[in-house]
Amino acid sequence: MLRVFVKKFSNDEKTFAEEYYGYNTSKRQSLSGGTAHISIVDEHGDALAITSTINTYFGSMIVGAQTGIIYNNEMDDFSIANKINYHGFSASPNNYIGPGKRPVSSQSPLIIVDKQGNIRQVLGASGGMKIPTSVAQVALLNLLFDKNIKESIDHPRIHHHLSPNEIIFEETFDQNILNELRRRGHKTTCTSYGGSVVQGIEWRLQEKQYWANCDIRKGGNPYGY
Repeated sequence: MLRVFVKKFSNDEKTFAEEYYGYNTSKRQSLSGGTAHISIVDEHGDALAITSTINTYFGSMIVGAQTGIIYNNEMDDFSIANKINYHGFSASPNNYIGPGKRPVSSQSPLIIVDKQGNIRQVLGASGGMKIPTSVAQVALLNLLFDKNIKESIDHPRIHHHLSPNEIIFEETFDQNILNELRRRGHKTTCTSYGGSVVQGIEWRLQEKQYWANCDIRKGGNPYGY
C-alpha cells in the first residue's frame, strides 16, 4: 500500500490541487490551543520528550473542585458530520467518533538515537497543525545540514497543510527556495510568526556536550546541570 501511495504522489516537478491528494474537506483557519512540550536528558543519558495538551485554551473550562486540574476537551478533535469544530476543521469521515478510536493529533515528540543507542536529539513542539513540519525541519537542519540546535530551532520555517493549498513561510525564509517552489506551481503566503514553538536538545559529538534551546518565537530558557 505504501509503495502504491509513493508511486502515485512522487512527482517532485509540480504541485497539484487538493483533490489529487484525496483531500475532501474545505475549511481551515489558524489554530490556537493549550499544548506544552518539554525535552529532558538526565545525567545517565536517559531522555524524555513529553508533549501534553488540553486541546484548546483552558480545555473544557471546567476545573476539578478538589484537584484544581483543568479538564481537557479532546473530544473536539474528533469530526462530527456536517459540523465545523472549534479549530475551524470541516468534518472528515476518517476522523469520525467510533469505538476504540482516538482523535487525530499533531503531537510529535521525537527522540533520535544512533546505531549504538546514544541520544542524538530530543525534540517536540506546541502549536497545533504546524507541529509536525516544525519538528521535522529542526531535525533535518540539525542532522543533515550541520546546524547546531539553536540555529536549527531559530531558523525560519515553511509549512504546507494541503488545505488551504498554499505554502506558509516566515518572512526571512530563503527566497531561492521559495522561487523554486513557485516555479513548480506552489502558492505562497508570508507570515511573521511560524506558529509552532520547538524545544530541543542535541548531543554535540565534537564538544561531547548536550546543547539545548528554547524557541525564540515564544521565549524562555533551557536549564542544565
